[in-house]
Amino acid sequence: MSPSGQPSEVVVDKFGGSVLRRPEDIAAAVSVVERQRDAGLRPVVVVSAFEGVTDTILGAARVLLPDEGAGWLRQPSQEAGSGLARETDRALATGEALSAALFALGLQARGIPARSFSGAEAGIRTAAAHLGAEVRRVLSRPLRSALADGLVPVVAGFQGIGTHGELTTLGRGGTDLSAVALAVALRAARCELFKDVGGVLEADPHLVPAARFLPAVDALQLELLADLGAEVVHPVAVRRARRGRLNLVVRALDDDAPQTTVRAASRDEGGVLMLAVDRKERMARISLVGPAALMPEVLPLPAHGEGAFDTGGMRVVWAEVPLASAASAAQAVHASFMARP
Repeated sequence: MSPSGQPSEVVVDKFGGSVLRRPEDIAAAVSVVERQRDAGLRPVVVVSAFEGVTDTILGAARVLLPDEGAGWLRQPSQEAGSGLARETDRALATGEALSAALFALGLQARGIPARSFSGAEAGIRTAAAHLGAEVRRVLSRPLRSALADGLVPVVAGFQGIGTHGELTTLGRGGTDLSAVALAVALRAARCELFKDVGGVLEADPHLVPAARFLPAVDALQLELLADLGAEVVHPVAVRRARRGRLNLVVRALDDDAPQTTVRAASRDEGGVLMLAVDRKERMARISLVGPAALMPEVLPLPAHGEGAFDTGGMRVVWAEVPLASAASAAQAVHASFMARP
């Protein structure tokens, strides 16, 4: 309960692999949860595997699979009856399970009651598929009971249980999806996604060094950006947050670092422009995303192909350039439309 006697707010914290590089990094994440509890909140933690663990597991699986898993391993939503996909899912899920158990251990070591949960134990129900199953619903009672008992639930992200009764994984970036789905089901005050870089930037800083952090963005804009190739937040997670009118925050572990609030509803005026770069084998698609009133008709690039479309008050203007020109093209678009004095 809060000091006023009202039920305290639930906040869902997702800690990704980029902030959990080593077991020692859990201590810094535990400190965040500890501060939230001291502020009267009821945190629910969702964790990814340690950085590199999922790739290591996939690498081991490829050694054992026919043709190193070429083709089918890259395809989402494998058939529920595939024995290879089932065992790959069970191997992949161990990374998050390890993180969850160690995180709960770290909380308990500080005197904070905690319990780790698998995705299935946390109530995440998915379609009967493997290697990219769709989340169908969330049964929130197990976590609500844990919160009522004063526990901090620590959930292994990226996984659930299918309608066929088997463990399933949610595909790349699936821990974002786990956190948002749980937050919506629990009617959390907000869901905080912890990243190593902190908040959302207007462009990939590896391609556009002048890119700045944004204090706020619209959920639809961020969803479009993710769909267009920007690796910021899982697009389905943003879509669920938008439809559930969930307050979403992208931030770093440091309370003083830049953070970004993701608005569930688009504003009628104002806004920012954001840039996505989707790199393929030989070509790169440069996409500028923003409120239609602020957007150009075309991008000032010598393009091999170009186009535009509008949706929900947002406009996307794109151009395709040779892969070798991706960085210079992105910087040119940023300088033309996004640079401010």
